[in-house]
Amino acid sequence: MHITAKPTSFQCNIRCDYCFYLEKKSQFTHTSWMDDETLEVFIRNYISASSHDVYFTWQGGEPTLAGLDFFRRAVQLQKRHGKDKKIFNALQTNGLLLNEEWCDFFREHNFLIGISIDGPRDLHNTYRKNRAGRGTFDKVMSAIELLKGYKIPFNTLTVVNNINVNYPLEVYEFLKSIGSNHIQFIELLETTKPNIKFCDVPINFNVINFSVPSDQYGHFMAKIFKTWVTQDVGTIFIRQFESFISRVLGNGHTSCVFQSKCQDNFIIESNGDIYECDHFVYPDYKIGNINQNSLNNLHSEKLSKEKGVLARECRECDYLSICNGGCPKHRIKLGDGAGVSYFCNGYKILFSTMVPYLNAMVELEKNKIPLVHIMDDRIANALNVNF
Repeated sequence: MHITAKPTSFQCNIRCDYCFYLEKKSQFTHTSWMDDETLEVFIRNYISASSHDVYFTWQGGEPTLAGLDFFRRAVQLQKRHGKDKKIFNALQTNGLLLNEEWCDFFREHNFLIGISIDGPRDLHNTYRKNRAGRGTFDKVMSAIELLKGYKIPFNTLTVVNNINVNYPLEVYEFLKSIGSNHIQFIELLETTKPNIKFCDVPINFNVINFSVPSDQYGHFMAKIFKTWVTQDVGTIFIRQFESFISRVLGNGHTSCVFQSKCQDNFIIESNGDIYECDHFVYPDYKIGNINQNSLNNLHSEKLSKEKGVLARECRECDYLSICNGGCPKHRIKLGDGAGVSYFCNGYKILFSTMVPYLNAMVELEKNKIPLVHIMDDRIANALNVNF
């Protein structure tokens, strides 16, 4: 299993227009941040239930609002309960609170940092604003420069919305220019009605205007893929592409979006409540509380069962083996007996671009040729691959 911890719940120091977690303020009755007792129970039990390598992911809201002392305690507790296990920490942040003291701590304890940035200044500032309505780009870039100065590894997370989707190569080249070698693109979809029972035939879902149109998302990713596969294989790592490559090489998806089942990627709220998925933090998908339940007995049974219910459109699709119907959150289109992903057409656009290259990579692997040679036209000709 993997558990993402939200020590500050929905609390955040900025107000991104598209944030899906701020609405939890109206759902939760708990308002306090994770207390020391819950923190220790979580760390002790999570380490105990994990294999030799234990991966802690800290997210929000904005997790740095919990304060540096909170994370100092977390590291101390990890050492106390870690025994002979290897502990890894990753923290996803908007970067606004990062300073030299934070960076000293991250470097000392080998934290991996995820920074949220949606592209160059104007594209980033479209939706990622502070409480006063001002863009946050300059402060995010200052945080990135701090991380680079301290040689702290960082990834970037970019939400693809209805605006930046029109500038795929500008966004991609910008992310490379700021030193991001590991990139994650998140396709944005929010509706006026939460999709919490997606096995029922979904109707009357109103897509909010900042969501990315499906076809445009497909073209966005396809254009980036064509650049990446001809220039950046082996030096730039894009989560979606790496997941598809892993899948066709027989190692399974590394991204939960396209796995056949929801693989126990839980989240723990600040009061210890555990939910099956970050996108399904609703009462129907609460599976326990860290203070009351053993992690060994918790599984994503409801989500996995529902994800396996596919519309005929999905069951008969040529891309089923690499898509598996996509993320349950996105299944808001009318289908035959089940919902179909809002991004179906966009995924098909991306897959039609990727598949010839994926097939070529399979051949490279069979011939024990490093995959970076996919960028070499001579290899493509030798394999008789028609791009």
